[in-house]
Amino acid sequence: MIWFTRIFFALVALAIIQVAYYYPQMPDTLASHFDGLGAPNAWASREGFFVLYVVILLMLVAIFVFVPGWSEKRIGFGMKIPHREHWLAPERIEATRQFFRRQMILMGIVHLSLAIVVMQLAILANFEQKPRLHGSIYWALGFYFVFLIAWLIHFFFHFKKP
Repeated sequence: MIWFTRIFFALVALAIIQVAYYYPQMPDTLASHFDGLGAPNAWASREGFFVLYVVILLMLVAIFVFVPGWSEKRIGFGMKIPHREHWLAPERIEATRQFFRRQMILMGIVHLSLAIVVMQLAILANFEQKPRLHGSIYWALGFYFVFLIAWLIHFFFHFKKP
């Protein structure tokens, strides 16, 4: 799990570098939202665009790093899972907690990666004379949804009947 945590925080650092590098290069007003064909349909100030990105990054860190640890300590292990009595038995509870922590940080890596890629594509679109979102956004979203489906299947089968 230590590698997943390192990757997650390396991505956080990459996102911070992305903001620091591109912020001074961007125009005062940027295309901030794009339609299904990649044409801009909403605009934002440079400050608003990057503040929203930083807020998204902070939310991802909170959701995938702090919330799991906090909820485990405050609420206990109250999540409803199949065959709860088996997976939360004293001899298995730590392994179950480790599984949840690993899955949360892995999901954080995927969400953070998607945010970085989407923001990079939006930033690059704003360097064009007529901003247009590159079509690779569909590949990124496709990989994201394939991963989500695979992750859900893995998660479901992990807690199958013992």
